[in-house]
Parts: sequence; structure tokens; C-alpha cells
Amino acid sequence: MGLRNFLTNRGMPTGGIDLPEVLNVLANGGVLVDVRTPREYEAGHAPGAHLVEPKDLAEDPFTAVYGDDPLAEPDPHFVLVCDTGFRSGHLIEAIREKGYDADFLTGGLRAWREGGEILIPGPPRH
Repeated sequence: MGLRNFLTNRGMPTGGIDLPEVLNVLANGGVLVDVRTPREYEAGHAPGAHLVEPKDLAEDPFTAVYGDDPLAEPDPHFVLVCDTGFRSGHLIEAIREKGYDADFLTGGLRAWREGGEILIPGPPRH
């Protein structure tokens, strides 16, 4: 079963964290990981979010986010985000199974905007 079928055949995930908790995690060194398409990301993303292909994230979270960055945080807390929390919520278990601390923003970037946070347009910085 492909990733698209896996996600499509499951309901809306539960167990995410709300915006104030996400902001607290990020303030304490958490890493915001955007699992949308490049086109969606470029239309507007949270400041500092790393755009990561979901398949790569599920296979090797650390490398997918940091590549070969020698200054990468060795024990990151990943916070996944998408538009609604659907995609990011369904990826959480795959990240946790690899031994990483991971959460997703309940309500996704819709909740981010509704909470008064900004989105910025443009491509990912490399």
C-alpha cells in the first residue's frame, strides 16, 4: 500500500498538541517540520519551518530534516505541520517508531493562522 492510500484510508488523527504548546516546544529548541508539497510551502509557511518530503521523513527523520548538517541538534523534538493536521498526524507514529520525540499541530496551519501567527511566502532556504 502506498503512502497516499495509507493516509486516505485513515480518519483524522487525534493526539496532536495545540498552538500554545507548539510554540512552547519551539521556544525550547523544537524543530518545525512542514510535510506539505513544495507548492503549498511556497504559498505560505511558518517561519523557520523545514520543508520535508513525508516519505523521506518516515524513512530517516534526522537525515530528512538536517541532511549532513554538523551543527544539527542531536536529540531533536520534531513538530510536524501541514494544512489541517491530517498528513502530519498520520506521520507521527513513523517518526516515534524511529526513536524521536515528535508531535503535530492539531488543526495544522489553519490553527496557526487562527492563533494569530504569520505565514511567509517563498521557497525553502537551503
